[in-house]
Amino acid sequence: MEELTYRFGGLKVEFADDALTTMVSFRQSGFFSREAGGQMFARLSQGHWKIEAATGPRRNDRRGRFHFWPDRMAEQEEINLFYKQGLEFVGDWHTHPEDVPRPSRSDIKSVENVVRESVHQLPGILMCIVGKKDPPQGIWLSFHAYNRKSDPHAVLPIGNACNAVHPIGEPI
Repeated sequence: MEELTYRFGGLKVEFADDALTTMVSFRQSGFFSREAGGQMFARLSQGHWKIEAATGPRRNDRRGRFHFWPDRMAEQEEINLFYKQGLEFVGDWHTHPEDVPRPSRSDIKSVENVVRESVHQLPGILMCIVGKKDPPQGIWLSFHAYNRKSDPHAVLPIGNACNAVHPIGEPI
């Protein structure tokens, strides 16, 4: 599978083949397929995040056709493990049973909560949704930034990898 690269303003986000392959391998291709998901871990440099690993799903995740609730304790263990390997948690991914995925209201609320509750120095968090089509059409990628100046708890959706309101995150 080819690497994918997206741009969100001054941030370049690149998916390594292994990470993308992991996520795409859990596509909901069958009618009774359950949502799957996990976390994304990247090597960071100035203005560049290379997502080198994707995890999940885990044994204690709760999964259904239209929902995915991760095992938060297992997620924290993954964060600790990958941090020791020099990789930072940069966001979550999950699947949707649609060709070209779009986030639900629940997805947006979930990523906003992750941004608010995460303790790190990143400018924001990524949300990736994997649909049934091959990448890049079957990938939704959005960046959700902290709004530290006016309200440190507010989340600003900066862009996404689909042709939606903010076409900043187009594949390059």
